[in-house]
Amino acid sequence: LTATQAAFPRNFTNISSYEDLVRLVDFNIPVPRDLNILFMGDSLTRYQYLDLAFFISRNGTWFSDSKNDPHFEAKGGLTWNSFYTFSDEVLRPYEMLCDCTRRGNNPETPRENRYFCDPVYNNRLVFLQKFGHIPFRTSWDISHINEHPNTLVNDPQNMSVAQIMNWTEAVENFVCKMTPKPDYFIFNSGWWDDEEFSQPAVQEAMIRALSNCNIISVYKTTTIARSKERLDEKRERMCQLTDVCFNVSWTDL
Repeated sequence: LTATQAAFPRNFTNISSYEDLVRLVDFNIPVPRDLNILFMGDSLTRYQYLDLAFFISRNGTWFSDSKNDPHFEAKGGLTWNSFYTFSDEVLRPYEMLCDCTRRGNNPETPRENRYFCDPVYNNRLVFLQKFGHIPFRTSWDISHINEHPNTLVNDPQNMSVAQIMNWTEAVENFVCKMTPKPDYFIFNSGWWDDEEFSQPAVQEAMIRALSNCNIISVYKTTTIARSKERLDEKRERMCQLTDVCFNVSWTDL
């Protein structure tokens, strides 16, 4: 029995339709314990991280108004740095690090990496941003990631020289060197076309790297992408390669 399976009841983890989701409205979901999960991808994956982080930080409750909704600023048309500041403050004191900056709306130079730690329930969540073909960037020193509590850095002038990595390099040189390492690596390239990630050799190398450092690979399917044909091919391959296929294709409208 894994920590994630133990953390949530079966009727919460076994969701495969809209009807299953509706039945959760009045369900008393317990606060999970002993989670150690890393999310990597674009905004589709970011909001999955934010939802779970909020749920844990609010003792098992969801946001009931826009003032506490960690998505609110992103939907409000304000600057990205305002969104980073707002969402980080909502998750304090548990979101200990936010290595987050973007200049204007240019997606070519973004950096959004978040580290959440709840010592009471022993939960750790990490989000690493990876936009399709755009390299993963971080200013974190992986050996000191636990030593800078409650730090938000969103001014490029205050950031150290970034490490720049592709998918496989990020797994081998960053994720696998974290202390403690995540138990689960949930990932998806999302909306963005990614020639590198679509190559079978790259996919196999990435999954092999996760296996070599004893991290469970979880591929979260995408419900929307720029190339429908490429999306279907990628979904089929990744669901065969990974330890777990988190199939949310039933949400596709």
